[in-house]
Amino acid sequence: MVPIIAFVGYHNSGKTTFATKVVEELTKRGYKVAVLKSTKHENTIKDEEGKDTFKYKQAGAKAVGIVEPEQLILFKKSKKGNLKKLAFELLDDYDVVICEGFKHEDVPKFEVTRKSIQEPLLAKELKNVVGVISDYEVEGFRNFSINEPEKVADFIEEFFISKREDEFPDEVELFINDKRIPIKHYVKETLKEILFGFVKPLKGIEYPIENMEIRIVVGRGERKTS
Repeated sequence: MVPIIAFVGYHNSGKTTFATKVVEELTKRGYKVAVLKSTKHENTIKDEEGKDTFKYKQAGAKAVGIVEPEQLILFKKSKKGNLKKLAFELLDDYDVVICEGFKHEDVPKFEVTRKSIQEPLLAKELKNVVGVISDYEVEGFRNFSINEPEKVADFIEEFFISKREDEFPDEVELFINDKRIPIKHYVKETLKEILFGFVKPLKGIEYPIENMEIRIVVGRGERKTS
């Protein structure tokens, strides 16, 4: 699955500036980077009355999308605590997803902090903190200088991007009820071989197969009877 790395920190800690520099550095190295930013604010991209998208939502549509020549804008309700599923469905063809915020999500994260911030360290309360980025030494954590984003890019490249490439030649992921279920390598290989065997005699498939997606929704195909 695409590696997901979060940058967390208090307001004015510099997390946006630092994460942007890390994205720039990884992009220079030839990686395809996606970014997800968490916000407490609603309607940051306005869907105003009078616009076609607003009319469709008023009519009862639960999701409305705008497909432009080079980008997609989608308005739909999101589920909390579903970052991995979101990244898998929308961004799995990227090399890495850099996130800002999402401090309570179970993904590797860096805290960005400074001496001037008079708040308790978030890293002491959060899970899966892989490092602290700051302008001073923080005991008990792997330290990175706030002036050296390239060192954080090195770490992400070595321990996340490269690890994904080396871990398993073909990726097989299982989500049940929107939750990612870890499966061992031999199970992944077995599932892949079974599915490839099933689709081999089917017509209309273009080869070579680069990816295969199967979705099973229990009960959706049942007909309602009166």
